[in-house]
Amino acid sequence: VADVRAAAVDAPMAAAGLRLCQYDDGAAQVEGVDAVPASGCTAPNSSAPGRDFMTGGLAHQAVQDISASFLGGYVFGNACGLGGGQDERLMVYFPEVAVLTFFLSQDTRFPQLRQPAWVLGSRMFFSGLDGSARFNRPLVVDEAVPLTSDLTEVNISNSTVQVSGSRPFIAFMSENQGYFGAESYNKLQEARRNKHPEQRLAGDEEYSFEKQVRAWYGAVTLTSYATEMRPVLKELVGSIGTGPWLAGLWWGDSQVGMLASWIGQALAAPSWGGVFPLDYYLYADFTENPGNQCFVHSASNCRACLDACKSRPLPDSAYWMPNYAMVAGQACAAQSSSDCGQYGIEDVFKAYNESTAHDLWSDAEAAMRRGSTDKTVFDLLLR
Repeated sequence: VADVRAAAVDAPMAAAGLRLCQYDDGAAQVEGVDAVPASGCTAPNSSAPGRDFMTGGLAHQAVQDISASFLGGYVFGNACGLGGGQDERLMVYFPEVAVLTFFLSQDTRFPQLRQPAWVLGSRMFFSGLDGSARFNRPLVVDEAVPLTSDLTEVNISNSTVQVSGSRPFIAFMSENQGYFGAESYNKLQEARRNKHPEQRLAGDEEYSFEKQVRAWYGAVTLTSYATEMRPVLKELVGSIGTGPWLAGLWWGDSQVGMLASWIGQALAAPSWGGVFPLDYYLYADFTENPGNQCFVHSASNCRACLDACKSRPLPDSAYWMPNYAMVAGQACAAQSSSDCGQYGIEDVFKAYNESTAHDLWSDAEAAMRRGSTDKTVFDLLLR
């Protein structure tokens, strides 16, 4: 962590190239932050997904698999079908990733790969899976999947090979699994509303904020990977698309997750040669912890997002949660907008995009140390 903190001193937040896609969040347009290009951001309709980081569409955008300590979820040898979370669903829709995971397994219990891991050349062979997983049944083969049209010549150890470049795939975890011990109704009711105090650990604890920044930075910086592969990654990857990393089925605070990923991306960007865009996708109903990401919005947009979550409930096939995680019998994280804060992602961006990663990191930790969860992290940060 000390090395990562040292790198933050002179790292400009603008190097993260933050771009937003309001995929299906029900909110008004967020002003002041660049948008993900339309090829990677179009809204779904009532019967089919649009374009997000899961469906793909934006050239050279990597899809980020929100993995556990191993890539592969709990599909092989554990579950039949799509499993519970984003990681498990991606294993089904990216069969080449699933095959590599199975045959290169490094886990003694289930066929899984250690993370962080890049898989280059993989393709999404089925259509219908977006961040909400609302449309992911039945499985339909994508007849338009590129087989040769997206091949890119790259040099690996003095050998020239052709690699599919349309869907680079990166998997890595946040370091907050099990942060509040055994799950219970009371803990999850707080956590799903970003109200559990241990979501805001800001010291040197095992699950603290600094560990989340380190996790994102360590997975994304090119210096984590073999020297021979770095030029290949730079050739094939132009941005990283992500959703509510840290705040899915591990029940983290969505504002904390957004801050950690933004800081981590800014720290990793110099290894890529400059600005390396973070494409952040906003959902009213992400497949993991639906509705919780609404709290990344400012007050009016947060209310509109939660209204969308409640008025368009996901089908049971689109998510998994234990019964004690349900809120008033519903999947949406909150049935009231009283948990929305005053400030949102656009306000944090305006305040810190021209600052250093060190400034935002230090100020975020100071905000989290202020104690009460009555106010959101963004509100405490910008008070």
